[in-house]
Amino acid sequence: MTTGNDFWDYPPEQDIARYGEFRLTLVEPPFPAGAKVLPPHDPDRAREFAAALLTVDAVVEEAERIEAVERPSFATRADLDLVGVGCWGAVTEINDPALALNGGNHPLAEQADALAERFPGAVVVGSATIDHHMTYGTHVIHHPDGARLFGSGWGGEGDWESSGTPREVVAAFGIGADDLAREGVDLDADPGSFYWEGLARLALLSVTPLQRKGRTLSVFRVRHTEKTTGDLEETWIRGLDEF
Repeated sequence: MTTGNDFWDYPPEQDIARYGEFRLTLVEPPFPAGAKVLPPHDPDRAREFAAALLTVDAVVEEAERIEAVERPSFATRADLDLVGVGCWGAVTEINDPALALNGGNHPLAEQADALAERFPGAVVVGSATIDHHMTYGTHVIHHPDGARLFGSGWGGEGDWESSGTPREVVAAFGIGADDLAREGVDLDADPGSFYWEGLARLALLSVTPLQRKGRTLSVFRVRHTEKTTGDLEETWIRGLDEF
């Protein structure tokens, strides 16, 4: 299947790194924390969100709709052009492999900043990881009252880039000590061993239900920007040869 993307140096069948997670969630007020069910997926709004992403040059087509607990095929270079977007009322979820890069650029943080500016009053939470010999992760949490947390680096290593503090996030979201203990989040842990995904989960739980089963999202085949395409090649293809 063609993607209409002339920026790639590798053929569609090229193998890529197989293990990565990348999710950015926007929750607009009024926060549906107490809702049992979110509104149905809005594919038209999802397409608009996909087209507005900083990493995307154009949306080629809506390839499929899947349940939010699933993920598209992710094995070849062609799969790097697949971006999932779910729009369920106040909650929007973005799944773009371009958000997971192993150093240098931080598209997850850049996109989070853009969404926070576009939707003042919203919560923005994201985590993106990719596995090579170790896991490289980038994590962001934005609260509309001003608390912002960012961290990026190799798991288990000490040279992380970071700003903000977990305690500021805990205070802003009203996360209790019991919740932290139950999730296994140690606020005093070093960035390289800190449970970023656990704190992100607790932040989201304070503003929206997290049950994704039964929700539908759209998977779009996109043309990423030229710069983003080069970053994808460096991280998901050429990066394999370095380890």
